[in-house]
Amino acid sequence: MIAFFIIGILLVLWVQDWMLENTTEFVDIDFWPEENVIDPKDVFNIVVELENKMSFPVYFIKVKMTFPQEFSVAPGVKNASIRNIHNNSEVIISTWLKSNQSLKMKIPVSIENRGRYYLPNPTLFFGDFLGLKEKRKDVSLFREVVVAPESYNTEEVKQVLGKFMGEYSVRRFIYEDPVLTVGFREYSGREPMKMISWKQSARRQQLMVKEYDHTIEPVLSVVVNMETTAENSAQIMEKTYSVARSVCSHLESKGVSYGFYINAQMVGGSGDLHFVDDGIGHHHFGKIMERLGRGIYSHAFTYDRLLDFARKTSGSERGLIIITPDSSAISRSASDNQILVLDASAM
Repeated sequence: MIAFFIIGILLVLWVQDWMLENTTEFVDIDFWPEENVIDPKDVFNIVVELENKMSFPVYFIKVKMTFPQEFSVAPGVKNASIRNIHNNSEVIISTWLKSNQSLKMKIPVSIENRGRYYLPNPTLFFGDFLGLKEKRKDVSLFREVVVAPESYNTEEVKQVLGKFMGEYSVRRFIYEDPVLTVGFREYSGREPMKMISWKQSARRQQLMVKEYDHTIEPVLSVVVNMETTAENSAQIMEKTYSVARSVCSHLESKGVSYGFYINAQMVGGSGDLHFVDDGIGHHHFGKIMERLGRGIYSHAFTYDRLLDFARKTSGSERGLIIITPDSSAISRSASDNQILVLDASAM
């Protein structure tokens, strides 16, 4: 009888050792922010997902994440303890998993200042069902979040933009709307090939082009310059980003399509972060906020190159709104009534 009891105990110990050893291999973790670009001080969730790939339950899992002081952890994390250690917030969540179960947990956090931030990697701790042993699993995944700048004095920006855009509309920059086709005319040799109507050309035995109705469609370019000859403080440079956000927000609210150009050095990201094509709407605005969040207090190339790129891309007749830390380095290559310069140091 004693022999069977000893064998039973040894079998239980062997099973729990086997399960604990394999738990680290068959339990996966992933984490990500619910939003990649957020506003300062807004609470967003970091999602932590655990997946048990075994046919056995995992009776004890502890997830630990240590957030640096830039992060503020909001209360309300289920089954979690939160404590402050050297200005860092340590969050520990205890849970368990059924066999072949996937479990998602959310940690609400906020960040006060603009910039790009790495999310801390979690550490997993597994325990056996007797509570005698604990095994650790470190995770190394790259996850980041970008905090957009705050808006700057929206009313002041509205007044300046309102006057400029009123004059801009009065000048009646005309754009052809390719949706409104009112007829056809003979090809003169100056029209682009995309305007040729091949069906009408075949019917009339000569090249014919579509004739469009002319509609007024205000389209602007927002140019953010971070090159300066002055010794600007970080506060002025930060204000430049905030003014840029306010300008873009106002154009969005007025339904004005706009392109975006910036010469700031960027941290992280991929693709061409110095340009966003004409557009409007949540997705378009989000791409611009990412660029304003990733920008630092130095320029990647000169203002002259930035302006030249904007002109070549959007056309020389388009109105420009230029935001800069100071206007001393700004050389205007177009008439004054086409350009509005917003000097952050003077606002």
